Amino acid sequence: MDTWESISTLKDFEEYRFIKAPVPVYDQAAYDLAFQRCKENKCGSYDTNWGCNPGAKRDVDEYYRDIDYVVIMTRRFEIDYHDSELLSSVTEDMQRGCRRFVLKMRDNGIDCDGFLDGPCLYCGKCAYPEPCRFPDMIMPSVSTLGIGLDKYFESIGEPFTFQEGVINLYGFIFIKKPAEQ
Repeated sequence: MDTWESISTLKDFEEYRFIKAPVPVYDQAAYDLAFQRCKENKCGSYDTNWGCNPGAKRDVDEYYRDIDYVVIMTRRFEIDYHDSELLSSVTEDMQRGCRRFVLKMRDNGIDCDGFLDGPCLYCGKCAYPEPCRFPDMIMPSVSTLGIGLDKYFESIGEPFTFQEGVINLYGFIFIKKPAEQ
């Protein structure tokens, strides 16, 4: 049993479902589209948070070279999309859960990074553009990787749909390849 499977069965994570998945295929066009959407700033987080673009911008193709596989962490919430306070609450809850999972993995010697949807919420008010106060705790937006989620989920046989009154939130834990000895 992989370490992530052992950790995912702990009581702290019983509300989540976990899927082992391959590293997404880097697609420059999908990345450019995601970055352009971020620049449109419809969510209000562009250039305000180390977890969002441009603060979290990286060479994704190079980043993927060090990744062995991805653990997708998902949780389903029944929610009214118009209840912004509840939506914010479940998003924060998902970030806390994903962060706890990443920290457990690291405590067990697994080098990994967590990504979610939206800005990092760890500090409340991000220090951006000043240096990040807690770089080990950051949860960047998966949008900064430019993954075409519909195609990615289809490639792994996982449904990616939207339903009225239900939201599925996803955490992406990128497991780094073991260091060569």
